[in-house]
This record gives sequence, C-alpha cells and structure tokens, in this order.
Amino acid sequence: MDAFFDVEDHGEWLNFSMLHAGVKIPVRISRGAMEDHFGAMQGPDSLKKAYELDAEMIHARALDVMVAGVTYTADNPLLLKTEDF
Repeated sequence: MDAFFDVEDHGEWLNFSMLHAGVKIPVRISRGAMEDHFGAMQGPDSLKKAYELDAEMIHARALDVMVAGVTYTADNPLLLKTEDF
C-alpha cells in the first residue's frame, strides 16, 4: 500500500496525502463518500477512523480517478466524492 499521512478531519471533508511514484499527492474525500461507502458517522474524528479502516480501498480508488498530467497541490487536491465510488 502507498504511504499516507497528513490526515485531517475538517467536518465535511477529510484531507490526507498519499505517496505515489515518489510524489506526495494531496487528496480530499467528502463526508458523503465516507458515510455512504465507508461507515463514517457524525462526531469528532469519525471520518479519520473510517479512513484508517479503509485507507487501502480509498487509495486504490484515488489512483483510478487521478488524471495523468495534472499536478495536485494543497490548493488543487485530488477530489473524491460519493459518485467516485
């Protein structure tokens, strides 16, 4: 599995970074996706806990939707929404 770090629960979004091909990719996944597909619930750190349980699947999907040639940054992260799953 790719390395992951910088996991931050922002309420409606969970931000994390993953290392892919030696490059740190910032990713933002919506609360909707986390609730609909990974069992997240309301409450503090719920997104983070669900992410920790399913990080491998989330990372695999992130790799599937990543667009070649796009540079993902903190201001332009890879976005994952419920319809991406």
